[in-house]
Amino acid sequence: MKRMKTIGRIAAFTMMLAVFPNVTSAASFTDVSSNHGAKKEIEFLVDQGVIKGFQDGTFKPQQQVTKANVATMLARALKLNTSTVKNTNLMDVPATHGSYKEIAAVVNAGIMPIDQATGEFKPYEAITRGEMARALTHAFNLQGNGGTSFRDVTADYWGYKYIDALAANGITVGFEDGTFRPAASLTRAQFSSFLARALDSSFVKKDTVASTVSTINTVSASKKPAETVDFNLNENYVYTYSARTFEGAEHWHNEDIQAVGTDHDGWVKWEKEIKGKAKQVFQTRNTEKSFEYTLPQQGNASGGHVYKIPYNKAVGDTWTEKGIQYKLIEIKGSYTIDAGKFKNVYVIESIENNKKVQTYYANGYGEIVKFSADGQVQRELIRIRLAR
Repeated sequence: MKRMKTIGRIAAFTMMLAVFPNVTSAASFTDVSSNHGAKKEIEFLVDQGVIKGFQDGTFKPQQQVTKANVATMLARALKLNTSTVKNTNLMDVPATHGSYKEIAAVVNAGIMPIDQATGEFKPYEAITRGEMARALTHAFNLQGNGGTSFRDVTADYWGYKYIDALAANGITVGFEDGTFRPAASLTRAQFSSFLARALDSSFVKKDTVASTVSTINTVSASKKPAETVDFNLNENYVYTYSARTFEGAEHWHNEDIQAVGTDHDGWVKWEKEIKGKAKQVFQTRNTEKSFEYTLPQQGNASGGHVYKIPYNKAVGDTWTEKGIQYKLIEIKGSYTIDAGKFKNVYVIESIENNKKVQTYYANGYGEIVKFSADGQVQRELIRIRLAR
């Protein structure tokens, strides 16, 4: 029991670091670049006194947002009275908790619920997108219109009316595959975008994703790819991907990828870094006829099979390379993800070991997102920045 109390104090102290930081301006956050997709929303919320940051000068935009984080931000956004909160009898949030007053205020206001069976709020649990929709709907008294048609949110789903309310008010448009993903968690940056839209409708009317647009002319899906097509990663940038640690599970990790050298044959050597793991290296190069790459591995990047994706394919064409079956499914004029809006996106389906995936390649930038056969995101580019 003594050990549990100690852990609880450490967790509460960690939460307080985010509540009482030294950072007072979004421009001061060392991990929110000028081209971050949610920079303006984060700046707005900072100006409103809704969010702050951590004592190390970061905002940690890709960190999962917890229920305690959301309660704190909503209490500030709504200017709830936290000086004389009623006793909520929360089993897992003592009065000494760093966010006790904010959590008690939102619970008393009926904005966020407690578990009726256990009396717990579960402050350190990552909030899901469905739970987030419920909190914002209650906080801002949002009304739906019954017109929501996300393919993974049926009318009898417990959170349908809340998700419908967000959609009806332009706070969410869901994902481009027609899903909302109510059981998925969300990041601090993503929740900042949702909250900013709920507070100020001007964020609804504009494109809330940073534009990272290729200058190559749009290619029609009915034509062959342009001769200038290029699936290779751009060595002028550092890429950060969010990837599933385990297939089918909501466990994610970040992968940072950057160029570390080239050779005389046109190969670019890349280094992939995952926190807590040994770095891996791989190579890529672009030729007139194809994009070529090796798989990440520890040690020498020049080892292993060289895989090729040819450029002389039209929509519907299929081919086989190293035992993998490929098909060019579609060429999208543009496609938007968290990292930005990209033009000329090529959707290539591959089948390996009876597993089907679809990979989206943006012309001039490389892979931006990968989906499993059931439409779940397996890997997504979440940030792209100029290499220093």
